[in-house]
Amino acid sequence: MEHDVEKIVQKDEFRICPSCGYRDGFHSMFRKQGEITRWLFICPSCHKIFDIGMTV
Repeated sequence: MEHDVEKIVQKDEFRICPSCGYRDGFHSMFRKQGEITRWLFICPSCHKIFDIGMTV
């Protein structure tokens, strides 16, 4: 099942959910895209998925 991923430009830190305002950080998930693995972040409160441009 595909979920919408919102791209975010990270400033000094990425701790507060821009969607619902949850303030205590995120869960991590990893998504393989060809040769790249994207490191994505899931809000524990609203469950939206964010991409701040990190890869592993």
